[in-house]
Amino acid sequence: MVKQKVFRKHIQLTDFQIKRLYELSEFDGVDPAEHARRAIDAYLRSKKTDAPSADQLHIRTKIKDQSNDPQIEGAVWLSGTVNQYEFSVLILKVPAKTAMDKDRISKLSIWDPVVRKATNNFIAACIVNYDRGWDIRPSRRAEPYYHAVKALIDDYTATH
Repeated sequence: MVKQKVFRKHIQLTDFQIKRLYELSEFDGVDPAEHARRAIDAYLRSKKTDAPSADQLHIRTKIKDQSNDPQIEGAVWLSGTVNQYEFSVLILKVPAKTAMDKDRISKLSIWDPVVRKATNNFIAACIVNYDRGWDIRPSRRAEPYYHAVKALIDDYTATH
């Protein structure tokens, strides 16, 4: 039996869909994964998922809480909001190899609290997640929020 494959993080194909992709591939000689990518791209274009321009977004970021990490000396957890999303970031005292851009950000998550509450699943609610490496990179829609949070964090680290 053909194993189920996952394309683009949240789109999972059924066995029937995979079988149809292989049949189409045999017909025209194009890789089944390429057919899947084309279909997904066409679907996303029809949903108008383009990111709004910077002037359309009025992004507000705010730090709500700051606390020291008891397990890592000198590390600070910041949490806050960026428009309708929430974020949490672990800032190290000194730069590290596993930190974002080999700097001081060890962990950064931006998530939708409504989705988190509805699904009771943190990762499903995340639009961005960095935990000593990228788990969920910022999409075109998430990029403005990521950059706003990153700018806020950069301002914070410059003064602390």
